[in-house]
This record gives sequence, structure tokens and C-alpha cells, in this order.
Amino acid sequence: MYSHDNKYFATGGTDEAVRLWDPAAGKVLSEGTGHSRAVSRVEFSPDDKQLVSVGVDGCILVWNCWRE
Repeated sequence: MYSHDNKYFATGGTDEAVRLWDPAAGKVLSEGTGHSRAVSRVEFSPDDKQLVSVGVDGCILVWNCWRE
């Protein structure tokens, strides 16, 4: 899922981690863990300041995004 300004990309998957990527550089900027099962969805808030992840464990986590 790309941020609204297309500067960042977020992923989540079966490894239970959420990652914030810099697609231009092709590198991970940040990685967070907190789900006990796979991450099924990630979405940026409208202002791109938070990232919300939903896991198959029923857990919803809100992550603050680092911004330059």
C-alpha cells in the first residue's frame, strides 16, 4: 500500500511484521512487530502520519510514521 503522497510503501504478511519502505531507495525504513499471526491489511491514515495494520489474530495496530 502506497502512502497518499507516494513517497512510502507499507507491507505486512505471513511473517507477522509491518514494514515501511522507501521505494525510491529500495530499502526498509522501519519494521514493527506486534501481531501474533499474519498481517492481512495495511492502510495509511489520510494525512500519512499513521499506518494501521490488521492481523488475522483480530488485532488492529496503529503505527506512527516517521516523516522528514
